[in-house]
Amino acid sequence: MTSHNTIEYGIHPSDRLVRLFSNKPYQGENPANAKILVIGNDANYSPEISRHEFFERILDYHADGVGFWKTTGVHHPFMLGNYPFDRRKGGVRYHLNFSKLNFGPEYADKFSFIELLNVPTIGNTGSNKDLFFQLLDPVHLSWLESIVLGGERKFVLVNLTLARFIDMISKKFGVLKKLATAIHGKPVPAIALETAYTTVYNGYSFSHSISNEYLSDVAKQMSEFIEDE
Repeated sequence: MTSHNTIEYGIHPSDRLVRLFSNKPYQGENPANAKILVIGNDANYSPEISRHEFFERILDYHADGVGFWKTTGVHHPFMLGNYPFDRRKGGVRYHLNFSKLNFGPEYADKFSFIELLNVPTIGNTGSNKDLFFQLLDPVHLSWLESIVLGGERKFVLVNLTLARFIDMISKKFGVLKKLATAIHGKPVPAIALETAYTTVYNGYSFSHSISNEYLSDVAKQMSEFIEDE
């Protein structure tokens, strides 16, 4: 989700965070129960944050993302008023853009953020793609695909960069093949797959500069999907 150009890419040094993420390899609602899945590459944090008292809020969030959103009114600790780091760096842009969708805490149990990696990371994902591929867990990826395409009603948001990764993963590991086929070469932004149960929307990463018009359109589609139950 984030970019740290001067930090070597790798697994996050916090054992507590790694353990939490191992037990719950997603953020927010359990993806099996959520209606909206936002798929990313990895859950990426700066190493400095684990040495600050604010890190307890990060751990609270990973332990119970739905409860955190309902209690604090914001979907992620980066959006708290007492966030102590530079808001121009790290994953703040990602979560700021997501917050512009204007879903309040009453929607907390509708959303799940789920990544290709089931370990939290530091550094820039793109700086060491070999390590990124080494960290991939085929069992986790098969589980992810089964959640996305398993027949439960889901609106799934992917992005152009992620689609390229999924395409490479399907060829390299033989997993995510159905998802790769569904989104391969599809235009952006547009619905890449629509079945009776699943809508896969190929859009832009929240990490990038994206227009308010795009965000409004995505929010509208998500709202209509949630309401059409």
